[in-house]
Amino acid sequence: MASAFPKLPGFVPTQDIDKPNFRKVSSTKQEQNRDINHLPNKEYAVPRKQPIQIPPQTGMFNPDYMSTTHAMHLPKNVTNDSEELYQPSWVKMDRHVLRFSGYFKEAVVESALENYRIRKITICYYLEDHSLSITEPKQENSGVPQGAFLKRQKVLRADDSKTFILPQDFRINQDIIIYGKTIRLYDCDQYTREFYELQGIPQESSFVPQSDSFETKTMTKFIPQKDTVMKDYLEHKLGGGRVTSQKQFLENDRKVLKFYVFSDIEYILHYYLADDTIEIKEINSANSGRVPFPMMLRRQKLPRKFSLNQPGQTYAEDFIRPQDIQFGQPLIIYNRKFQINGCDQFTRSYYFEKFNVDFPLGGQEEYVQQERSNIIIPPHNGIGDEQDSLGYIYRLQPIPPKKDFFKWVDNQVNLRFLAMFNTTKPEDKDRVFVITFFLNDDSLLVYEPTVRNSGIPDGKFLEKRKYKNINNNNEFFTPNDLIVGNEAIINGWRFQLLDCDEFTKKWYAQNFK
Repeated sequence: MASAFPKLPGFVPTQDIDKPNFRKVSSTKQEQNRDINHLPNKEYAVPRKQPIQIPPQTGMFNPDYMSTTHAMHLPKNVTNDSEELYQPSWVKMDRHVLRFSGYFKEAVVESALENYRIRKITICYYLEDHSLSITEPKQENSGVPQGAFLKRQKVLRADDSKTFILPQDFRINQDIIIYGKTIRLYDCDQYTREFYELQGIPQESSFVPQSDSFETKTMTKFIPQKDTVMKDYLEHKLGGGRVTSQKQFLENDRKVLKFYVFSDIEYILHYYLADDTIEIKEINSANSGRVPFPMMLRRQKLPRKFSLNQPGQTYAEDFIRPQDIQFGQPLIIYNRKFQINGCDQFTRSYYFEKFNVDFPLGGQEEYVQQERSNIIIPPHNGIGDEQDSLGYIYRLQPIPPKKDFFKWVDNQVNLRFLAMFNTTKPEDKDRVFVITFFLNDDSLLVYEPTVRNSGIPDGKFLEKRKYKNINNNNEFFTPNDLIVGNEAIINGWRFQLLDCDEFTKKWYAQNFK
């Protein structure tokens, strides 16, 4: 920002008050100030040297020599110990970096969660030119910009000595001030420790920095404790889940124990061995005067007691098992007594083999209503598909007949035949037809080609649909009924099959040998 004050001594507020004079700097002094940037840096003893990177030798005329970009044109297999004596310091210290971990406190205002934030940073000090860079690891939902905290540059000390920060200024468990930020160093890597041990000033041991409210409340990952019992309960409540033992399900799938019980009226109790669930069905009979209701108790696990524990705290032994159902003993189901009167033959065999108990047979069977049909199916009138017409007889709202999808996809083949009327009428005996049989749905299409000056309209003679063969017990036509030289009666018309195309001949040769 340009200042409105005149550029005169005593009128510029940003100048040093104790400055005695304002003489210009001589050219000699300026030249000395310029040369200070070219002074060689101090060389340090490093723990290990960086390997020499030899550039690729592809495209060179002589692969035994290194690239001409090197200062010395020496063969790559020959080493020269005197080379290190004349290397500059920035080459010897190249890629030697000291790495420190530190943190500083930053005040947070207008926040009920925290009063300050501990910001952890990583400091990289480059021995090549005594420059440093600072990066801050990114935290999720931190609310502050993180990443590159300070670009690589030389940093002056905070003691007004006008000298740059050197390696001896970095000490573990001590503070260092960089551009007004007081940073406490708490750790460094192994290479940095080895470097300071060679210099005779080993670093202190590392410590764990304190954590702030943001890290403890928001960054600490919550590891939930797995509650398999609660998970199984919720899955079964939503209609899913699995049985406790897959072996039990595989061995007892579709095995059901059937009991005849009595409580005011007769009921049937089903016990499913696959998952230890129970259901109770009412026995509905004709003219009983009762509203037919299919289930008295839906399929579920039956607890021994009417009251259970909290969800997820009820164990398998708290439910009724097959050994708890005994003949003559009442079964308490939600404070209602059911008297066991008998079972079926499978249940009796199961109890005898499993528990060596002779469970008596007996009980009232379910009433099976006899299906009486007074429907008289009229003969097909020839309009439309017969299967489609039957849908209006069996249902008030008909359902379209199902087609064989795989047959439809796999048999996209048509068989074509040449035919004539088998008649003595002079006007019809010369008429020629093309009969097409569709293998995907066993339908037929009869087409009459154009004959000029015949006086008979050409085009479709019989529409495409399934026709019955009266010579084969009124079964629908199949490829076996269409043989060249035979007669086929289609919808009352007698056709004499004369010939077929080449594809049809090959198809019959492959499928009817």
